[in-house]
Amino acid sequence: MTLQEGDPSVIGGYRLERRLGAGGMGVVYLGRSVSGRRLAVKVIRPELVTDEGFRVRFRREVEAARQVSGAFTAPVVDAGPDAEQPWLATLFVPGPTLHQHVTSAGPLAAAAAHRLAAGLVEALRDIHRAGLVHRDLKPGNVLLADDGPRVIDFGIARAVAAAPLTTTGVAIGTPGYMAPEQLRTGGTGPEADVFALGSVLVFATTGHGPFDGMSSDGIGYRVVHEDPDLTGLPGTLRPLVTACLAKEPGGRPTVEELLAALSAPTGEPPAVPTPSSAGPVPAEPSSAGPVPAPVPAAADTPTRRDVPTSRDAAPTRPDTPPVPVPAPVPPAPRLVPGAALPGARPPKRKRTAVVVSATVLALAAAVTVPLVVLHDRGGGHASADSPGKGAASQQPKTPAAPSSSSSTSAAPFSCAGAQGRVRADGSNLVGPLMNRWTTRFQARCPGATVVYTGTGPDAGLTSFLSGQADFAVDDAPLDQQGLDRSRARCQSRGGGQAVDLPLAATQIAVVYNLPGVRDLVLDAATLAKIFDGRITRWNDAAIGRLNPGATLPSTAVRAVHRADYSSSTLALTTYLHTAAVSAWPHTPDGSWPGKGGVGSTGAIAQEHEVGTVAGSIGYSVAGSADPLATARIATGAGDPVAVGPATATAFVAHAAASGGPGGDLVLTPDYGGTAPGAYPLTAVSYAVVCAKGNAAGTLTTLRAFLAYATGAPGAQDAAAVGFGPLPDALASRVHKAIAALD
Repeated sequence: MTLQEGDPSVIGGYRLERRLGAGGMGVVYLGRSVSGRRLAVKVIRPELVTDEGFRVRFRREVEAARQVSGAFTAPVVDAGPDAEQPWLATLFVPGPTLHQHVTSAGPLAAAAAHRLAAGLVEALRDIHRAGLVHRDLKPGNVLLADDGPRVIDFGIARAVAAAPLTTTGVAIGTPGYMAPEQLRTGGTGPEADVFALGSVLVFATTGHGPFDGMSSDGIGYRVVHEDPDLTGLPGTLRPLVTACLAKEPGGRPTVEELLAALSAPTGEPPAVPTPSSAGPVPAEPSSAGPVPAPVPAAADTPTRRDVPTSRDAAPTRPDTPPVPVPAPVPPAPRLVPGAALPGARPPKRKRTAVVVSATVLALAAAVTVPLVVLHDRGGGHASADSPGKGAASQQPKTPAAPSSSSSTSAAPFSCAGAQGRVRADGSNLVGPLMNRWTTRFQARCPGATVVYTGTGPDAGLTSFLSGQADFAVDDAPLDQQGLDRSRARCQSRGGGQAVDLPLAATQIAVVYNLPGVRDLVLDAATLAKIFDGRITRWNDAAIGRLNPGATLPSTAVRAVHRADYSSSTLALTTYLHTAAVSAWPHTPDGSWPGKGGVGSTGAIAQEHEVGTVAGSIGYSVAGSADPLATARIATGAGDPVAVGPATATAFVAHAAASGGPGGDLVLTPDYGGTAPGAYPLTAVSYAVVCAKGNAAGTLTTLRAFLAYATGAPGAQDAAAVGFGPLPDALASRVHKAIAALD
């Protein structure tokens, strides 16, 4: 959407390139900083600026948003709350909103919805820890980035303990995603965000809201008085959503309880909320069958954290009837902390590479709703349950690599002297692992803080080279230009240059949807012909030779690739170009170079395409598309290799490692090699840091964190979320380089 007549070209020193969206509060533009960093710049509408009450709310928005910088929120970069035209700049996050995706591509499959739930809960945890309440969590305020969702627009967030600044008798929020207490009194606490989460998950998996109606009043009546419409909601999510949508705030789970329920390992018995004083959850009609029995809580389960709640009530407007308050509703059953929801697993989110095509970023507009919700019943609607269906088969796993290939050495890790804050920006590819590393490192070293923002390698390196970040994380080593630029950056703080230090390995899985085929083996040449449009049927002789004894259907092959630039495309095309050069005539590229096939923008859309059409094949970060079957890769060395942390580590172990003048360790992967047990579709992520010239106040914390990440504790974290830890020999070399940082 190009700039329109009257639109500014520059705001706050940021050049505006085009419109991204518009709403009740203002217009959002794609902006660019002097260094090239892309930002979403919200400029407030002129008619609102004259309202001093709005200016007070906007200043509060800026202060609130500055306090939140988690992995699943869009961090504030700059703001001008007191400018003639107030503005707020946040990091630009490529990707559609949840509302846009569901409207255009249909509801999310159950596994994708579990990952969405985990990301949103982690975002709410960060928001609530800052003492804030979002108050307008809805599908339009959730961006689907490749490495997980982002919660945006803190336009009506506020400090929990602060008095409201809204007009008497008016609640701020979006009908259908507001909690009953918001509609009854205007008072909100963290529990209101949990209620909104339940409503968002219903929309994400069904395409309709739990309280849809024909008018705002009708929707509000249903929110306060009626049961939610859960038609089409997957049975695995029903217990969690039911608990979130309890009418009374005290009956809803906390975000800590939700995280505990969502983070249990795959394969544990399913659990539903444990009854407290309210009795069991009533059974509801569902295609998923009867509700499973509760699972006892673990003995060391953390108890509920008390969060202060605002209960400030706004008086009813004198010109309207009072709001009928329904009879007290018994608290909803509690979730069992630590228990798993069926099919849940630690979130393994989608990630992108150096450049990603921009998608429209929606500006969420708050809607004012009179606190009178009652004379009109709105009729709701239901839609069919249509999540993506994938081939949920499980194939044999490649045996673990020998113990010598896995990183088990005790790293020289110590918290001694680790104090203060270290900032890192960079790759979304390794974002989930960085999030786990930072959380666990800070738990061990309470005086140290590491803030990581997945901005994409290009923006991450720009942030580091401009001195805004203490280190960057990239999916490839620095090129000569980057190395040259790093000398000026590192010399400005004492001399030196940047070095590349390997952190972990990520695998790109070949995913497919072929009912009846439980174990599929492919090799580089066959994959090249499939993705280049030269193998068109699944019973092709080339596939048959790799799968003797298998009954392959004559179904048409439907190859699905990424239409946008992505690191997964770069990894696949690099592998095909190296291992099957005669069958793949294209050069490696993050933009799709092949012929034919179906292009999808974003990892979620690609997985949806594969999962919903039989005969489809695609590629995805390993673990991100759980219901889809994953092919094993025949490399010519022993048995075909499946994805897994051990096979990623084995691949890295056979990569040549060269050292540079600053002590860096650049790997040269052997994509065409024949190392047994090594999965060839693997990418390595690096920490990019100054060998010399690091700030004195951050050096000890920087060393401690990198030692943690590449040592034994970090290796365990990596394997737990599906990444490949560094092999022992390489880890030892990295530890020496870390110790030499100055």
